Amino acid sequence: AGALDAAGLLLAGVALAAMLGALRSFLMLALSDETVSLQVVMSWVLGGIQTPSWNGLLVLAAITLGCVVATRPLAHGLDLLGLGDTVAKGFGLNPERFIPLAVLVGSLVVAAAVAYGGLVAFVGLAAPHIARWMVGPMHRVVLPASALVGAIVVTVADALARSVLPPAEVPLGLITAIAGGPFFIILLARRLRAS
Repeated sequence: AGALDAAGLLLAGVALAAMLGALRSFLMLALSDETVSLQVVMSWVLGGIQTPSWNGLLVLAAITLGCVVATRPLAHGLDLLGLGDTVAKGFGLNPERFIPLAVLVGSLVVAAAVAYGGLVAFVGLAAPHIARWMVGPMHRVVLPASALVGAIVVTVADALARSVLPPAEVPLGLITAIAGGPFFIILLARRLRAS
C-alpha cells in the first residue's frame, strides 16, 4: 500500500506540474513585452549554466557550502525517520517538528540551486538515488554525496548541451529531462514491482 500511495502522490505531482507549467507558459506569453525578453525567460525555464565571474563563483561556492552545512544537522533525523515514525519517536525524534524543518531546509537548498541554474529537470530526483546506490543509506554521507553526484550530472549534461548541435547550445534542462524521464519511470516501475 505504501508504494501505491507513493505512486499516487508522484502521479499527482506530475499532473500538478503539468498544469502549473501550462499556466507558466501562458503567463510568459501574455506578459512578455519589450521590457521582458521571452528568450531570456525561456533560457532560465529550460535551465542552463552560465560561466560566472570570479566574484560570482565565490558567491556560488559560499551558497553551496552554506547549503551543505545547513543539511548536515538533518542527517540523523532523516535516518531515524526512515525507520518509521514509531521508531523515530522511540529514539527521541519528534516527527511533527522535524519534518516541517527538513522540508523548509530542503526547499531553501532547492531554491538556491534553481535561482542560479534555472529549472534543470530530474537532477534533484536522480542524484540522491545514485548517491545512495554508491555510498549506502546513511544521510551524513548521502547528503554531501548527492551534492557531488548532482554537480557531476549537471557538468556532464552541460558538456553534452554545448556539443550536441554546434555552434548552437541545447538548453541544459532538455538534456536532463531526456535522460531523467526514463530514469524516473524505471525507478517508479521498480518500486511498484517491489510492492
